[in-house]
Amino acid sequence: MNQRTAYIISVIFHPLLLPTLVMGVLLYLSPTLISVPNKDLRLFLLQVGFSFTFLIPTTFMVAIRKFKVISSLSLPDRKERRYPFAIITAMYMLTAYLYWAITQRTHLDHRFFVVFAGICISLLTLTVITFFYKISAHSLAMSGVFGGMFALAIKYSESTLAIPLACTALFLGLVITARLSLKAHSIGEVVWATLVGFCLNAFIISIFA
Repeated sequence: MNQRTAYIISVIFHPLLLPTLVMGVLLYLSPTLISVPNKDLRLFLLQVGFSFTFLIPTTFMVAIRKFKVISSLSLPDRKERRYPFAIITAMYMLTAYLYWAITQRTHLDHRFFVVFAGICISLLTLTVITFFYKISAHSLAMSGVFGGMFALAIKYSESTLAIPLACTALFLGLVITARLSLKAHSIGEVVWATLVGFCLNAFIISIFA
């Protein structure tokens, strides 16, 4: 894979964008799986997710890059990753609390919260690991999406997830290839990230959703 293609793939499937994509799939492509009381709430949930899991964290990253707290937005150095990851994890935890509160006050399906909780736990795990070892955030995020969707499809025999699941498997392969082509990670860092992301989310969904 050439460098330009690898870079484009890495941007499109950035870990901060994936939660919004997952929520979009669950809310709009699989409405029989995640029951939402009305269309307004569905849009509100997506807007909250996009704001707190992508827009605000991205703005934060750009700001600390501008003030030279980090040397690059790609965070190639493991030590530079630790504190940005920790702060973004806190943002995700706040979003999880908001979703939990919405779930308690409306008839929103609890599985929506469980899916997002899996995302938060994945990010928290990534942050803890990063204090000791560098693994691929891209691979962990995409494999987590695949693992979560796989568990939902198997547990509930949800046919509407068949196409998204197949696409996610393809995208996972592309992301892994892209990260290796860019030499952003070693094979070991990608493999460990993929295993952690898949197993963690598949387990959470299988037990709690």
